[in-house]
Amino acid sequence: MKTLLLHSTYTEKMSYFDDWIDAFKAHSDFSTLCINVFNASKDLISDVKSKIENYELIVLHHSMNGDTLKYLDPFIEALKNRRGKLVSFVGNEVNLPTIGMAPKIKNLQEIEADFIATQLLEEAGQWLYEDCNKAKVISLPHALNPEAFFSKHAFKDKKIDIGTRSARYGVYVGDNDRNSIIQYFYHNAHSLNLNIDLGLDSNSQKRFNRQEWSDFLSSCKATLSTEAGSFYLEKHDIIVNKIQDFLKKRSVKIVLPHETFARKTYRKIVPSFVRKIIVSLLKDRIVEIDNIDQECDFDELYEKFFRLAPKPPVYTKAISSRHFDAIGTKTLHVMYPGRYNDILIPGEHYFELKPDHSNVEDLKDFLLDAKTVKNITEAAYNHVITHHTHKNRLDALLKVL
Repeated sequence: MKTLLLHSTYTEKMSYFDDWIDAFKAHSDFSTLCINVFNASKDLISDVKSKIENYELIVLHHSMNGDTLKYLDPFIEALKNRRGKLVSFVGNEVNLPTIGMAPKIKNLQEIEADFIATQLLEEAGQWLYEDCNKAKVISLPHALNPEAFFSKHAFKDKKIDIGTRSARYGVYVGDNDRNSIIQYFYHNAHSLNLNIDLGLDSNSQKRFNRQEWSDFLSSCKATLSTEAGSFYLEKHDIIVNKIQDFLKKRSVKIVLPHETFARKTYRKIVPSFVRKIIVSLLKDRIVEIDNIDQECDFDELYEKFFRLAPKPPVYTKAISSRHFDAIGTKTLHVMYPGRYNDILIPGEHYFELKPDHSNVEDLKDFLLDAKTVKNITEAAYNHVITHHTHKNRLDALLKVL
């Protein structure tokens, strides 16, 4: 199938960006041309528009709508007038202050996507995108790239007992699991007598590229993970907008909005290293809307905005790429209870840590038993390599097409 995949790869530190692109390139049934439209020139935009007319299948990568829609905007009319079918993956299916779900849904309606590839369970995707009535919703969560994520060390040679790198979840998500599990082990590393590397200090917090992330996971006996997303997912971004208004009014700093003409112009004109210096010098006076919640108390915001808020009628949290990455390197997952897209089974594929951490001593014993850890990591790997690789996902997409 003659396929055009559009992506806006603005960073090498999001390994799943590369994984999906590589998967389309490698699949024999998709003859795929991949084009990076990040900061595209007028000539490239014109070329892409002409190509859209001539492809059987156009695929919009997660990066085309995950953090912003600005890289997709130049192609709206061409996509609407296409001849082939359009599949749109959706990145960051959560309500963010920088871009919520409402503009993404509006965009999917405008381009009249034929297929929407959600990371969520299928019933959650159907609920979330039910107003995109011309589109068929397919559940295509992340998967394993066995070429990039594979075991490099025997269990006995892994130097780190528990390790991870993870961006902090903002309070506007209404879910603190990711922060809680990392903070618990960070504050209790000494008493647990474990070699723990969580990347919470300023020197080691930098995000890894794909090779670095794979190498790091391979050096860890276990890693910490939680489901992605929130139980308070909304179609219309009502709660996140209320939180933004509340925090802006309360802030003693000047709050810079995310996408304004002034900020776009500033980013184009001022080099990134100069912007970092300016932000550092003015950090006591100015805060970007992206970071307005950094010093907020989760419990306060949860009580005010989430505790009594209605939840969706479906399960709206999901498995993430980091789950499959660790399974590939045969690193034990330590995770809170969850559905994980009904792919992973506690006790069989991962160690289930109770939310109150009351079974942490069991985890310590578990990590001392190399045979038990090997059995569970091997079972997880065999399950995923058989059923949950990117090729499996694209085979499923091809079947629907």
